[in-house]
Amino acid sequence: MHKIDQWNTSHFQKSPIIGQLCNVTYYFTEFPEWPTLEDYQSIFKLCNIEITPVEQSLQINSFEEQYEPRVFLKRELQTRLNNWHDFFNALIWLSFPHTKKALNALHYRESRNRQKGTNRSTLENRITQFDECGALIISSNQHLLDLIQHHKWKELFINNAEAFKNDIKCLVFGHAIYEKALSPYIGMTCHCLLVNDEELLNDAIQMNYANIDRYMADKWINEIAENPVKFNPYPVLGTPDYWYPQDNEFYSNKSYFR
Repeated sequence: MHKIDQWNTSHFQKSPIIGQLCNVTYYFTEFPEWPTLEDYQSIFKLCNIEITPVEQSLQINSFEEQYEPRVFLKRELQTRLNNWHDFFNALIWLSFPHTKKALNALHYRESRNRQKGTNRSTLENRITQFDECGALIISSNQHLLDLIQHHKWKELFINNAEAFKNDIKCLVFGHAIYEKALSPYIGMTCHCLLVNDEELLNDAIQMNYANIDRYMADKWINEIAENPVKFNPYPVLGTPDYWYPQDNEFYSNKSYFR
C-alpha cells in the first residue's frame, strides 16, 4: 500500500485544513484501522444521510451503472476502501449532504442529456472542478473578497493580515484538496465561490455548516446551473497558519501567488 494511504488519524489534528471537518472526523478518531463499508453505512445512517456507501463496481455495462447515475438513481455511493480520496468524499457527504445531492442531480441531468460521443458541458466541468477542488470563501468585508478576485495576494495576506484573521473564512469543500492536505505542497489551489454574508461567516467560524450547506445547494441549483461562470482561483496555503513559514519570501513566490 502506498505510504500516503496508510490509516493515520493524527492527520485529523495536525492539518488545519482537515481540521475543518472535525465535526465528522471524530466518528473515526478511535478507529485503529481503515473503516469498512459497514462502518461507513452505519455512520451515514446515524447522520441521516439518504445515501448508502457500497463497494465499487469492477465492471460498468450501462449508463445507469456509472458513478453519478448510480448515486442519483439508486442512492448508492461507490466507495473504495483503504483510500483517502474516497474517505474524504464520504466526509463531505456527511458535512454537506444538500450540496452533494444538488451537484449529483445536476451532473446526472447534464450527462443524461448529453449526446453520445460529445464532450462534457461547461456545467459538468464546473461541477467536477468544485467537487474535487472547490471552496467557499465567506467574508463580511467586501474589500477582502475584491482582493481575491483581482489576485492581490500580498495586499490580502500581508497588508490585511489582521482583517483576514477576523473577517474571512476559507471553507474547503473539494475532497481532493483534503487528500492533498495529507502532504501539502506549494501549488495547492482551490477554485472558489466568494460570498459576502456575516451570518454565514459566523457559522463558518463556529463550524456550523447546516446553513452553509443549504446556501451552497441553492446557489448551485438556482444560479450556477444557469450561468456556470469560472471560479476564482485561490492559493489556499496562503491562508494564515496553513504553511510555515509564511514570510515575505513565501508570499513573493510569483509561480504560486500569480
